Order: sequence, then C-alpha cells, then structure tokens
Amino acid sequence: MEIKKVAVIGSGAMGSGIAYVCAARNYEVSIVEVNKKLLAKGIKRIREMIVEGVNRGKLTPREAEETLKRVKGTTSITEAAKDADIIIEAVYEDINVKKEVFQKLDETCPNHTILASNTSALSITELASATKRPNKIIGLHFFNPPYAMKLVEVVLGAQTSEETRRIADDFARALGKETVTVKDSPGFIVNRLVLPMLNEAAYLVYEGKTSIENVDKAATLGMNFPAGPFRLADFVGLDIALAVLENLHQAFGEKFKPCPLLVEKVKAGHLGLKTRKGFYDY
Repeated sequence: MEIKKVAVIGSGAMGSGIAYVCAARNYEVSIVEVNKKLLAKGIKRIREMIVEGVNRGKLTPREAEETLKRVKGTTSITEAAKDADIIIEAVYEDINVKKEVFQKLDETCPNHTILASNTSALSITELASATKRPNKIIGLHFFNPPYAMKLVEVVLGAQTSEETRRIADDFARALGKETVTVKDSPGFIVNRLVLPMLNEAAYLVYEGKTSIENVDKAATLGMNFPAGPFRLADFVGLDIALAVLENLHQAFGEKFKPCPLLVEKVKAGHLGLKTRKGFYDY
C-alpha cells in the first residue's frame, strides 16, 4: 500500500510538528482539533515551523508555500479520516481518551487505513482492543520537536501485522527519520531508559545531596549528554514525564515510584518550558 494522505489527530506541539514534517515531505495532511480556537493555534504553530524552516535554509520560499498548501485543518474526525491512508493520533496522554479516538477512527476510516499512536508510554495492544482492526494498529513515537529529532520508535502491539510494521516503518523513513522497533512494553525503549534517570536525579536533589545545576552539569560534562535530566524534563514537560513514570510505576513496581519533588512541581503547575517555570525559570 502506498501512503498518500495522512491525518493527524491533535494539533498540540507534537501533532502540529508531525503534520509539518509530513507536509514538508509532500504528503497531503489533514489535522484535527476539537474546536476552531485550538485548531487555529495548531495551524499557527505549523506556519511558524515553516517560517523557521525557511530561516534555517531547510525550505525555499516556494517549498514553504507548497508545504502550507498541503495542510488542511478541520474539527471533524470523520472528514479527516474518510480517505486517509495512515492516521497518527497525538492527543492527551490518557488511555481512555485515546481509546475513544481509536474507536471513532475505526468506525470512520477505510478498511486499509493504518491507525498509529504517538503515545510515549501507553499500551498499543490496549489501544488496539478498542478497534476491529488490531492488525493495523501500531505505535509511531516521534520525539519533540518532530522536525529536528531523527528517531521514531515503531511499537508493535500484540496483533500488529508484519505488513503494518513494514508500511509504518517505510513511512517513517520516508519522513527522513531513523527507526527502532520494539514490542509493546511500558516506556518502550527511550522512556524506559530516560525516566528512571530523571527520577534518580530528582531524588538526589529531594534528599539534599546536591543541586539541580550540579546534576545537569555532571550529566553534560561527565556523560557527554547534550542536556542534563532536569533541562530535558523541562523541555519535554514535567506533566508528561510524571505520566510516563506513573505508568512505569504501575507496570514494574516501587523502583519507578515518582519522586515527590517531581509530583510537587506538577501539582504547582510548574510544567517546564511551556509554563515558563519548571526545575528552572524561563
């Protein structure tokens, strides 16, 4: 199956970023949001990414114009899904919300359509249970920002077919990405590795052993990481980091119990870069 038309459900930072990457690679893209106000914000984000692409020399002005023309916004899932070859869900990281979206998509889109989730930790197998096409459900976990980060995790549910895996992997590579394949498991690969590190870093500070700045300095200079765990968490969003940790905690037990420092930050609404305050002030 050749993928020509893409639908993206959700126009937040990840959804709009994924839509931009697809449009820039010559795919026709429909992006869906629950209301016109949120949709307008999402389209604005895509415009800003296109302008940045021109400024960075990644797009010519003509290519930028054509990229924007390939993006269509709508508040109707039915309209976006009716002729899509692949649909990428990028809504709030809540399994019940995502299952509702998958159920509606399954009822609406053509039989050949592949349904992918951009979830960073939730079960692809459970999402597939909300549909009548579990063989066509897969995870395509992009990283933030999608236009800059080269990796996509291809996550296989219990019933994902080899054909679906191949098509989804080829699609991700056609977007200019490198892929890794992993069977469905909480946190997949990257978050299974990174979130425990953040949690341990938070415990070091919570226990009064050192400072946030010292931890990040140790990670960048001692381990040659491009950013320390606290800067990375602020960039990703502390609410997202906590949600993934809670998922890992539920799956694997006490060794993944979220540090109270992280929990307190999220309760206070200090979510990182997007709220201008997290482990650091911005």
